[in-house]
Amino acid sequence: MNPGPSAFVLAEPASQPPADVWSNLDMAAITDALTGSGVWAPADQQPALKQLVKQAAADGHSLHVVVLDQSYPKFTAYLDIATHLQSEVGGTVLVFGPSGSGTASDEFSRVQLEDASNDVSKGATASQAAAQMYHKAVDPNVNWNGVTIGLIVLVVIGAVIARWRMKRRRTTAEPAAVGQNGDASGPATAEGDEDPDGRRPAGTD
Repeated sequence: MNPGPSAFVLAEPASQPPADVWSNLDMAAITDALTGSGVWAPADQQPALKQLVKQAAADGHSLHVVVLDQSYPKFTAYLDIATHLQSEVGGTVLVFGPSGSGTASDEFSRVQLEDASNDVSKGATASQAAAQMYHKAVDPNVNWNGVTIGLIVLVVIGAVIARWRMKRRRTTAEPAAVGQNGDASGPATAEGDEDPDGRRPAGTD
């Protein structure tokens, strides 16, 4: 006897992160703070982080930094928080907590963010880690092709100027050399030489 058809129930994709991540966070308040100053952090860390946010803005980047005092058993919790906040405020969001960190961005790639996270010094504070991660993410964006082309152009211009100065010095030195050797109208008749008409000077054999 053949068994009857089996029914499989597929779990509905979760539209919200797990409750243990959001239960103790006021996400609306955090979003408002990030929209206003770019920082959600303890008072003693806010000045340095706000300065970093201003520097990033001057560089053309929208940076937001969150420092939490909660630890979570799920190792991707800070990443989930960063992803959720980034969808609300845009730009780049860095989230730090006692048990890890998370990043999300529409300005930098995941590879850049991961490299920046791995480059943080051991024992760094949240403000120090944020600064290190930001600068690490920004540095690879330097247009080295443009820098190289600019250096080549400078070298070529320097060579042209040096050659022009050398030719100018030679042109200036030539008239001075002629003046030192005598009248440039023609050489004087030396003793014993014939006159232009072929006669020898008087008193000569």
